[in-house]
Amino acid sequence: MKTGKLDPEFLKNNIFPYLGKKRSEVILRAQIGEDSAVLDFKDNLAVFSVDPITGAGENIGYLAVNVSLNDIVTNGATPISLMFSVLLPENIKEEEIISLIKEMHDAAVSLDVEIVGGHTEITPGLSMPIITAFAIGKVEKDKLLKSSSSQPDDAIIITKGAGIEGTAILASTFSEELQTAFGSEFVERAKSYINKVSVLKEASLVRDYVNAMHDATEGGVYGGIYELSLASGLGFVIYEDKIPILEETRKLVQYFNLNPYFLISSGTLIITTSKKEEVLKILRENGIEGALIGYMKKEKKMQIKKKDVVYPFKPQIRDELWRLLERG
Repeated sequence: MKTGKLDPEFLKNNIFPYLGKKRSEVILRAQIGEDSAVLDFKDNLAVFSVDPITGAGENIGYLAVNVSLNDIVTNGATPISLMFSVLLPENIKEEEIISLIKEMHDAAVSLDVEIVGGHTEITPGLSMPIITAFAIGKVEKDKLLKSSSSQPDDAIIITKGAGIEGTAILASTFSEELQTAFGSEFVERAKSYINKVSVLKEASLVRDYVNAMHDATEGGVYGGIYELSLASGLGFVIYEDKIPILEETRKLVQYFNLNPYFLISSGTLIITTSKKEEVLKILRENGIEGALIGYMKKEKKMQIKKKDVVYPFKPQIRDELWRLLERG
């Protein structure tokens, strides 16, 4: 396909029919000639977030929807809509574009949000699509949650385990190699971790019982906790042995020699709360694994405790996924 914007007729026939579930709050929605969306929230705050999806080959449309919405639900918000900037390589086929947009549409419908607009073009110099997602949600003014709201002695609870998104990406990116090493059934199980990347359910369930929430995206569980610490001005102690690592994740990080705690992990919700019993009970009753892995501390020390030995926490700027991809 030629570089530049997609043809209006192509947009009308193949993209506009797949824009998620229509919401009553949307009073100006996606159409030719309109560059903005308008949402009427009345007494609620509008919550916005933007995220690029760059490290994934397969499931990029699904990730674009889920990862962007994860950010706003950790603020206690109800997701309403999405906008996307979709940059496509010159060698992409029309049917591949349609498949990508439908993937985004299906994910949006499953999470009850509308795609209200964006920008789609063929861009020179790309080897794969790049999607930037802009998520919009609403929250009552007195229920807004912020990363800076963590309190001293808050329990730190995570859901599911470490390296959730990374597991799915590794299984998809190195599928043939991993089938030889572990078998096709293992690879399919690891790929299915893509279905765990949303934190919408657990965030919605516990938002009235927490002080702060954060999605463990790039930088993994440790990167997310570090960001919470910086935002709140607090320290922390983490019991590394308490962090769940699921079987497929454990095998993959051992095979590739990666640190699971710094591996991209959309789908792992990090919670700080003074009501740990209530939060763990809610998660358990709804079939979501939750683990108490540490505490926020007034003293600004960042510590990791492993087998009764305490180590100073050392931030890692780069995600383990990028380190692996760069070393080939």
